[in-house]
Amino acid sequence: MSWDQLTGLVTAFLSMIATGFAAFATWKGPQVAAEQAEKLRQRSEKEQERRRVKLNVFGQLMQERASLTSLMAVQALNLIDIAFADCRPVREAWAELYQGFSASPLPPAHVREERLRKLLGAMASDLGLGDSLRLDDFARVYYPVVLAEEEEIRHKERKARLLQLTRTEGPSANVAVSTSSAASSPYPPPP
Repeated sequence: MSWDQLTGLVTAFLSMIATGFAAFATWKGPQVAAEQAEKLRQRSEKEQERRRVKLNVFGQLMQERASLTSLMAVQALNLIDIAFADCRPVREAWAELYQGFSASPLPPAHVREERLRKLLGAMASDLGLGDSLRLDDFARVYYPVVLAEEEEIRHKERKARLLQLTRTEGPSANVAVSTSSAASSPYPPPP
């Protein structure tokens, strides 16, 4: 066998292998590309959903920052650890604010407000809004006097009802009733 024949044979063999790889890539390539595209789409969708949840929690807290005792504010605060699970600064700021809620005695109002602003600032930063919002922006709250008065009235009414309920409980609940008088009347016995 001559050198030219050997070179031709090697070239033909390598050409056959290249053709086989090309055929395999042509057959498998679209499948791999489709799988990769699906993975990218799912990852993007998951990131968008996480961002939507974070924006929802942040938005609720921004709306309710004048009164953290509202149901919406409490729900948003309780979602922080889940929504911002991947953001340590937010969770640390939330832990600091939370400690202030359970401290005895309670920290002064200005300290709690500062902790809330710090939390909102960390959330804004995580969401990419940190450059456009300052801590002063979180302190600016519109809360009309009439709403504050309504909240105070509800609070006083709740306290009065609670006091009334605790006063009515007592010995009257343990009083025995004769069965003959209870059976003849469709109403409960008087206290």
